[in-house]
Amino acid sequence: MKQYKYIAAAAVLALSLGFTACDDDDDLIFPEVPETPTGAVKAVGASVESGAVVNADVTEISIAYDGLISLNPAVHVTLNGSAAYATVYNQTLIVYVALEPGKAYTLDVPAGAVIGNKGNSYAEPFSVQFAVADPSAADYIASLSNASATAQARNVYNFLLEQSGKRILSGAMANVNLNNDFANWISGVSYAYPALTCYDFININDSWIDYSDLSAPLAQWNKNGLVAFMWHWLAPTDEAAYRAGDTSRYGFNVPGEGSENPTEFDIREALKDGTWQHEFILADIDRVAVVLKKLQDAGVAVIWRPLHEAAGSYQYNNPWFWWGRHGEEATKSLWTLMYDRLVNHHGLNNLIWVWTAQYAKGYEAQMAGGYPGNEYADIVGVDMYEETNDAQPAAYAAALAMTGGKRMVALSETGRLQMPADCIAQGANWAWFMLWYTYDIASSNPSADGFGNTTDVIREVMQSPFVINREQMPSLK
Repeated sequence: MKQYKYIAAAAVLALSLGFTACDDDDDLIFPEVPETPTGAVKAVGASVESGAVVNADVTEISIAYDGLISLNPAVHVTLNGSAAYATVYNQTLIVYVALEPGKAYTLDVPAGAVIGNKGNSYAEPFSVQFAVADPSAADYIASLSNASATAQARNVYNFLLEQSGKRILSGAMANVNLNNDFANWISGVSYAYPALTCYDFININDSWIDYSDLSAPLAQWNKNGLVAFMWHWLAPTDEAAYRAGDTSRYGFNVPGEGSENPTEFDIREALKDGTWQHEFILADIDRVAVVLKKLQDAGVAVIWRPLHEAAGSYQYNNPWFWWGRHGEEATKSLWTLMYDRLVNHHGLNNLIWVWTAQYAKGYEAQMAGGYPGNEYADIVGVDMYEETNDAQPAAYAAALAMTGGKRMVALSETGRLQMPADCIAQGANWAWFMLWYTYDIASSNPSADGFGNTTDVIREVMQSPFVINREQMPSLK
C-alpha cells in the first residue's frame, strides 16, 4: 500500500507547492521569487545526518531552517538527481522519499530552491548523503588472535570493529623509499590526510634504505594515523647468491615470461630444518622483527600484511610469488611459521595480522582453501585492480564468508577508487581502502594518478561522509 502514499503526497504537493505558515504580513500561497540570490536563512539540522545508514522504511526527511521558508516552484529539491516531492511547514522542509536497500542517496536542496526572509532572499544550499544498507551477516570475533596483544593493537582493532558498516578508513601505500610522499600528495589534492599509511619491507636486504629510520611511520602514528607494513619478500635465486649476499640475484616473482623480479627460491625447502633456504627465511624474518620491535617499543600498533596475493591467478593456476608457487598448504605453513617466530620467539604483540586473498567469480572455494584460519589472522584483505569504481560487494562477501563471518575484511590494495557510500549501501563494509601509490607523483603532480583517479574523484572519495581520514581519528595510543 506504500505506493498510494506517494501518489497522495504528490497530489497534496501539486496543490500546496510553496506553502508556508502565514502571518499578518505574509499570506502568499505561491511566493514571489526574490531578486536577491542568497540570504541569512540556512539549514540548521536534518532528520538524517550526512553519512548516516538508515532503514528502508524511512519515508520522509525533515530539514529544519533558522527562519520561515517557502518553496520556489522553479527549482526542485532532488534525490539522486531526480526531483523529489517536498513541502514546507513553518521553518521545516519535508521531503518525501521511497528508499531501496543497498543503495546510496544524495538529497540536494540547491541554491534557489528554498525562499526565506519573507520572500526577500534564497536560503543557502544544503545537501546530505546517506545510505540504505542491506543487513550484514558479520558476527565478528571481538578479540585479536594474539591473546597477549598490546593495548594499542587492541585499541586499533576495537576502533575498526566500531566503524564496520558505518565508515571506511582511507589509506595510502607508500612507495619503496619508506616515506609519506604519496600520502602527502593525496592530502594536497583532497584536503584530507589518509587515516592509514602502509610501508613495504621490500628492500630489507639492501642497504640503500635505512629501516632504522622510522620517522615516516612515527609521524603518521603521532598524528593519530594508523601504520601498516607489507612485504614484497625478495629471496635469493640460489645458494650462491645467498652466501654472497648478491641481492641483484634476489627476486619475488615466479620465473616466467614477463617476470621482472624472478627467483627459483623453493618454499618447500624453506620449510625444512637444516636447509639454506630455511636459514634464509629465519634470518629475514628476524631482520623484520628488529624494525617491528622498535615500533612496539614506541607504542605503535602495526597492521601487518605479509605473504600477499599468494594464489596469484586462480583461473590460470598461475601464482605470482615464490611463497605461493607450490600450493596453498606450503603458504599456510610459512604463515604459521612466521606467526610463531614473530609472536612467540620475538614477543611481538603489536601486530594485527592481515591475510590477503584474491577474488575471482566462480573460484570462491579456492579462495577459502588458502586461508590459514581465524586463529592466525585478524583481518582479511582483498587486492583488486578493476577498471570501474564498483563497490565490489561480491568480493567482500566471498572474503567474509571464508572467515565464517567472523573477521573484518579490508580492501588491502586498490587502483580505481570505490565510492564509499555505495560500498556501505551494498554491504561491502571494507574496513579500509588502500590506494596503491603512483611512483614519484609528488614531484610530477598530475591531474590524475596512474590508475585514472582524477584529483576530483580522489577529493570526492576522501571528503565522503562515509570515510574516516586522519583528521577524524581519535588517539588510539
